[in-house]
Amino acid sequence: MNWLRDVSRAVRRKKHVSSTQQPSILVRCLSTADLSFVGIGCMLGSGVYILTGEVAAEMAGPAAIISFLIAGIVALFSALCYTECATRFPETGASYLYAYVSLGELIGFLIGWNAIIIRILAVSFVSRGWSAYFDNVIGARVFNFTMDVLLDGAEWEVPLVSSYPDILAGVVSLSATVLVALGTELSAKTGRVFVLINIVTVLMVIAVAFVYADYSHLVKHGGFAPMGYGGIIKGAAAGFAGYSGFEAIAFAAEEAKDPKKGLPISVGLSFVTAILVYMGGAFAITVLADWQNINAASPFVSAFEAVDAKWMSIVIAVGALCSMTGGLIACAYCFARAIFVMGRDGLIPAIFARTSTTSHTPTVATMFGGIISVIASIFVNFVALIEFLSLMIFVEFVIVAMACILMRYNPTRDHCGEERNIEHVVQEQKQRQTCNKELSGEINNDMTYQSDNDQHSTSSSTDVQAPRFASEEITPAEMDKRRQTVRATIEEQGQSCEYNKDLPAESEVNNHDVANGRSCNRFSASINNESIGELTPLLGSLPPTSSQILCQSEKKPGRLLWSSDNPVKTVLSSLMVFIVSTIVIVWIVSYKMEEIRGDNDVLTFVLMVAAMLAVTGCVPLFMLKQYTDEIPFKVPLMPFIPLLSIVSNIILMMRFEPLTWIELGVWTAIGLVVYFVYGIRHSKEAGTLPITPNRYTQVSKTYS
Repeated sequence: MNWLRDVSRAVRRKKHVSSTQQPSILVRCLSTADLSFVGIGCMLGSGVYILTGEVAAEMAGPAAIISFLIAGIVALFSALCYTECATRFPETGASYLYAYVSLGELIGFLIGWNAIIIRILAVSFVSRGWSAYFDNVIGARVFNFTMDVLLDGAEWEVPLVSSYPDILAGVVSLSATVLVALGTELSAKTGRVFVLINIVTVLMVIAVAFVYADYSHLVKHGGFAPMGYGGIIKGAAAGFAGYSGFEAIAFAAEEAKDPKKGLPISVGLSFVTAILVYMGGAFAITVLADWQNINAASPFVSAFEAVDAKWMSIVIAVGALCSMTGGLIACAYCFARAIFVMGRDGLIPAIFARTSTTSHTPTVATMFGGIISVIASIFVNFVALIEFLSLMIFVEFVIVAMACILMRYNPTRDHCGEERNIEHVVQEQKQRQTCNKELSGEINNDMTYQSDNDQHSTSSSTDVQAPRFASEEITPAEMDKRRQTVRATIEEQGQSCEYNKDLPAESEVNNHDVANGRSCNRFSASINNESIGELTPLLGSLPPTSSQILCQSEKKPGRLLWSSDNPVKTVLSSLMVFIVSTIVIVWIVSYKMEEIRGDNDVLTFVLMVAAMLAVTGCVPLFMLKQYTDEIPFKVPLMPFIPLLSIVSNIILMMRFEPLTWIELGVWTAIGLVVYFVYGIRHSKEAGTLPITPNRYTQVSKTYS
C-alpha cells in the first residue's frame, strides 16, 4: 500500500510561496489606478446595461436598487478574503494559488482547472453579447448575411451549439486575446480608456434620466417592492454575478507595482464604483418606465424611446460596447495568467509558462486560451452554460474564504509558506560551513542558545548554529552527543526540541537552484501538517541567516483534536462541520419548509441538529489564536466575514438545478483525469526529498 500512501501525500502537498515580492519574469507595471480599472472593467462588463433591466423587470421591481446594494455587500465579503490572500502572497494565480497553499495540490489544481474554463468561456460569452449588441445597432446585417450566405437560410439545431456561427464574436474574442498578448501595460491602458468611456456614459444616462423621470413609477403596481422580500433576495442573487469580476485584481498581484498597498485600495475603489453604477442604473431604469413595461433585453434603449429620447440610444450603444470591450480585455488577461501559473507549477505542460522576451507576457498561454475562446464564441450556445459558469464561481468563492481562514490560523506560515531571497541563501551556505567546523571540535560544551526575541538580554552566551549539514564532518556518535548537548541547553529555557536524525549532507543541497536565483532546499516544518502527522513549529526565533532548528512540542496522550496543538487540522475540521451543516440547513429551508410546517418531526430534528453542529463547529475559530504578524491587509471581524461569505455563496449555490451540478461533476472528473495522468507526476512541489521514517521534517524546493 506504499503507492496509496504516496498518492495521499502528493494530493495533500502544498505550495511554498513568499509573502514578499520576488523576482518574476512578469513585469510589475500596473499602478493602483490600473488595477482599479481592471477590476471595474471586469465587474461591469455588459451587466449595467442588461442585468439592471432583468432584475427590475422580472425580480424586484423598483427595489432592484436594494438588491444591487445587498449583492455588492455580499460580494465584498468574498473580495476581502481575496484581498488578504493576494497581499499575503503577491503572485498571480488568485484562487488557485490560495487553495494550493492552504488546502493542498489536488484542491488547488481543481480550482485552477475551473478558473481557466470560467475565464475562457467568460470571454466567449461577452464576445457573443458584443456581437449581438453591435448587430442590433446596425439592423441585424451580420446575422442576415451569415444566414443567407453561410447557412442558406437554415439555422442549426444541435444541443449546446449555437443556431448560427457568430463570426463577429470570434473576431472580437481574438482581438482581445492578441491585445493582451502584446503587453500588460498596453492592454491595461487600452482597457482604461474603454472603462472611462463606460463610466461617463452611465453618468450621462443617470443625469438624463433625472430630466425625464416620473417618480410615480417607483410606487405603482404593488409599491416600491412589488415582489416583497423574496423578490429583493432573488434580485440580489442575480445581481451578485455582476460583481464577480473583482478577482481579476488578484490575478494581477504579480504585475502590480506595489501589491501590498495597491491591491486593497483598488478593490475598494472598484467596489464603490461598481455598486454606485449598478444602483444608479437600476434607479434610472425604474424612474424612466413602469417596471412592468421594462424590456429586459434592451432596458435603457426601450425606456428612452418611451419618453421620446431616442437620441440616447446611440449613447447607450457606445457605452455598452465600450463596457463589454473593457470586460473582454480583463477576462482575457485573467485566463492567460490562470493557464500560465499552472504551467509554471508543472501541473499542466510547462510550455504554457513560456513568456515573450519582448512583451514579458505568457504568450503561449494567452494564445492557447484565446483559440479556445474564439471557437466557443463562434459555435457554443451559452444559454445552457450560464448556470454552470455561475456555480463554478460560487464554489471558487467558498474555497477562497476557507483558504483565508486557514492561513490566518496557521502558525507555521512564516517558516513553511515563505521563500528566502538569494542573499539569505548564500549567507546560510556560509553559515553551514561554520556549523561543520564548530561541530568538529571548535565549539565548547558550554554552548547556549540565544533567540531573536531575547538576544539583547542574554549575557555571556555563544550563539549556537544548528547542526543541519554536519554528517560528512563528524561521526554519528559525535553528532548524537552534540545534539544532546544543545537539546539539554534549550530545554533549560523551558522548551522541548527533537532534531531530525536524517538530515541530508551538505552535498545533497541543490546549488543549481542558488545559481539561478531560486531559494535553495529549505528544511522546515511543512505547512502541510497532515503530511507529517504532527504540527512541528520552529523552536525559538533565530537570525534570518542562521540554520533553523526544528522542534516538536511536548505530546500529551489523549489530547483532543480541538486544541491549539494542531490548529490547521482543527480549523479545517471546524470548517468542514460548519459547511456541511450549513448545506443541510439551507437545503431544508429552501425546499422542505412546507413539510416542516406540516409537523414533519424528522426534518425538524435534522434541522435542529444541523444548526447545533454549525454553531458548535465555529467554536474553535473563536478560541484559537490568530497569526496576523506581517499581513499587509487583514479581513476585519475574522472569522465572521469569511463565514458570512461561505453562507452567502452556499445559499446562492442551492438555487441551481441538478443538471448544473452534474455538469460541474463531469468537468471535475475530466480535471481529475488530467491531474492524475500528468499533474501529479510533473508538479514542481514533487521535486522534494522523501519524508524520512521519523517524519520530523520535510525538504522541499521552492521556485520564485
